Amino acid sequence: MKRTRILTGAAVAIVTAVVAVLGGAFGGGSGSVGARAQSTGRDKAVLGSLLSGLAEGDTAGYVRRLERRVDRRPHDANGLILLGFAYQQRARETGDPRFFSLSERALSRGRLSSATKALADTALAGLAVSRHRFAAALPLARAALRANPSNGTAYGALGDALLNLGRYRKAFAAYDRMAELSPSVGSYGRIANARELTGRPGVAAEALRLALTLDVPVREYRAAAFVQLGNIALNMGRLGRARRAYANARSALPGYIHAQAGLARVAAARGDYREAVVLFGRVVDRLPLPQYVIWQGDTLRAAGRRREARRAYALVRATERIQEANGVRTELQTAIFDLDHGRRVRDALGRAREAYGRAPSIDAADGLAWALERNGRCSEALGYSRRALRLGTRDALKFFHRGMIERCLDDPAEARRWFQRALEANPHFSLLWTPVTRRYAS
Repeated sequence: MKRTRILTGAAVAIVTAVVAVLGGAFGGGSGSVGARAQSTGRDKAVLGSLLSGLAEGDTAGYVRRLERRVDRRPHDANGLILLGFAYQQRARETGDPRFFSLSERALSRGRLSSATKALADTALAGLAVSRHRFAAALPLARAALRANPSNGTAYGALGDALLNLGRYRKAFAAYDRMAELSPSVGSYGRIANARELTGRPGVAAEALRLALTLDVPVREYRAAAFVQLGNIALNMGRLGRARRAYANARSALPGYIHAQAGLARVAAARGDYREAVVLFGRVVDRLPLPQYVIWQGDTLRAAGRRREARRAYALVRATERIQEANGVRTELQTAIFDLDHGRRVRDALGRAREAYGRAPSIDAADGLAWALERNGRCSEALGYSRRALRLGTRDALKFFHRGMIERCLDDPAEARRWFQRALEANPHFSLLWTPVTRRYAS
């Protein structure tokens, strides 16, 4: 696939890498006149009010004020849009997907006003992405861009949807346009993610360092950029660099839970299971995201505390059910969890197929390849593994999966080559699978 430029020049450089709710403020690109200019000015005013509210550092208090506002004035369209965005920020901060449902209700009411429909469509597109409903996000983002072609936030949601649908060239072009219109942590974070996907983690980190030179009014956004920088370093096996980035995130926003999760991962990768277990315990108590609970369980298992690991794994399914009840599609993450832990592997294959059919990203292709390998269908798995690696991504887990597929196909030399590539990319990529990789690579 021919790569787009992804802003490789000096001008410019999340998750979901971690990306801010807004993605980027409305930019000042080439706008039109008349009603569109008036609408753009109104939207900027609403988003400016949102940023001001979030910059106070008390999103819960801000949400309560907005709730009182719309209780007093049920048809206050601007208030409903602000509340919808703020609920999404609360979902980021708490990991509670019930805020997604609250956001949808507020935005659906705010969308009834023609004056705020485009902004509501922008927020609903971002919400659809957060719920892993990527096809649903496309028409919403495009409608918002028809109303305002300078809407950098809508370009971010459009790019996120296209990325997860496996339409990388168009996704990268949307990110380029977003960054041109709205230089921000959100836009640069997306550029960094695109660069990492195309096998350039070093220049991905440059994008985030550029983002950190900006004046960021919301401390959580700055902390999120440091966390993404730490994740890039961790994916490269550079534990010291990752630890420094996560520590910087915690300094930017004391108690930042995603930074604490990163520090727990570093401790686990170093084999300091005692510290990692303590840190993960604090993280999961505050923010029981499925991925954090899985990492906690894997750390407990690596530490030989199997009974506690089983309790953590049981919590994974409970948190996923809450997500599903609030509109989040979880087929891919539940399938990979079950495949990695030897559970319901045949059913997991069906879920992986469903996830790939809905959103054929490289991650979904890799998940389906892994599911096929775990079910002994390795010739079919090979094709999906090739699709998963087509961008040149330096992902040790994808390399490991390919090695297991080649091993299943009875090609030990080729399998060994992929296992060695996995360890070269990141010698600490998985508590579960790094020991297996080392054994098979020798």
